[in-house]
Amino acid sequence: MFSQKPISKNLILNILLCIIPITYIAGNSVLNLNIFLFLIVFFWSFKLKVFQLKLNKIDKLIIIFFLYILINGIINNYFNFNYENEGNVILYKTIAYIRFIILYFSLRYLIHNNILSNKLIFFSFGLIALLVSLDIIYQFFFRVDIFGFEAQASDRRLAGPFGDEWIAGSFIQRFYIFLIFFFLLFHKLKNKLKFHLVSTLILFLIALGIIMSGNRIPVVMFFLSLFLLIIFEKSLRKNFIIGLIIFFSFTYVFVKNSEHIKLHYSSFITKSVEVISYIHGKYSSSGNEKNVFSNSYINEFESGIYTWKQNKVFGGGVKSFYYNCAKRNKINSNLPGCSSHPHNYYIQISAELGLIGLIIAIIIFSFIFFKTLNILFFKKEFIGRELLVPFFILFIVEIFPLKTTGSFFTTTNATFLFILIPFIVGLSELKKVK
Repeated sequence: MFSQKPISKNLILNILLCIIPITYIAGNSVLNLNIFLFLIVFFWSFKLKVFQLKLNKIDKLIIIFFLYILINGIINNYFNFNYENEGNVILYKTIAYIRFIILYFSLRYLIHNNILSNKLIFFSFGLIALLVSLDIIYQFFFRVDIFGFEAQASDRRLAGPFGDEWIAGSFIQRFYIFLIFFFLLFHKLKNKLKFHLVSTLILFLIALGIIMSGNRIPVVMFFLSLFLLIIFEKSLRKNFIIGLIIFFSFTYVFVKNSEHIKLHYSSFITKSVEVISYIHGKYSSSGNEKNVFSNSYINEFESGIYTWKQNKVFGGGVKSFYYNCAKRNKINSNLPGCSSHPHNYYIQISAELGLIGLIIAIIIFSFIFFKTLNILFFKKEFIGRELLVPFFILFIVEIFPLKTTGSFFTTTNATFLFILIPFIVGLSELKKVK
């Protein structure tokens, strides 16, 4: 008989974290299950040791933010929310969202105690993004992806393994950067030329996948991430300048030679110009006219602003946007239609948590931003710089205010944000690298 060592709980935690991108693809139910299992294994392994963690200013701000969300949800649920047949929906959704502060501090503890394998995380996150990109490329040419999901002839977007959800471009943009840093940090190629060739090839395939997905905001955010890489990572500057040239060259040729794609991206440029004009006041809203625009982005912003005005200070509670927007539209039929959220983090936070919630969120984001900048540019003795850079770049891209987004309070977006933040905070205090 061969004695078998029990599987390490630390290994299980690392595996559960590494497969998060896969559970993104599988859907919200599987992603929630993965988070639940991660937290169960964490408390099984470390009990209440997380409370031994010395809190820094960001930790305290995040506790304040979640306490405010909880109090806000209770008050809104019992005193402000009144929608037919919905019961205690605001309270339920608020309590469900609290799981992300538990995820935050669990990761903070693991990072602080150097339990997570950065090498494994970087490789798995980046590799899955590359595989999704390859699947999109395959689907573009063969009109069906490797899992059998067909691309409709009328569709200007491709979903790849996501089936009928048009989020492949966003997924690739969020996770691709880890593969570049995996080769930079953990699998250093002896020949610099080989590294440049490998990273340039990865960039090319990633850019191809994002463009072919038809998700237009991720294309812009991909460009922004490359630009930030040039700023923050000296060793990659030549590489990414070449990458930017390839990206723009390929985009130009690709769009120019496909009327279908050209129409898709040119309409995005037109709508973006209209949004800028709207922000600068070119469009005026009047209570005597129907405030509905042909530009869907403007309609979403308008509906978000009008919903926020119902309760400017405290908002309507987590995931209350649709209900309060619909209630407002019953009073004034001239307003734009209502979606589940206003497709911008800051407008949504304003509408659902009010000005107080927005101010707390901006303080947290700003504190993380300036503290990390200070570390990256002025603390030369900091040993975890190259580990910190990809998380910080993704954080900047994720909270970039001038972009359309999914809901701030959905599982996918909240999970991603509350993975980035504890890694940034934890790595900023790093004493040794694993």
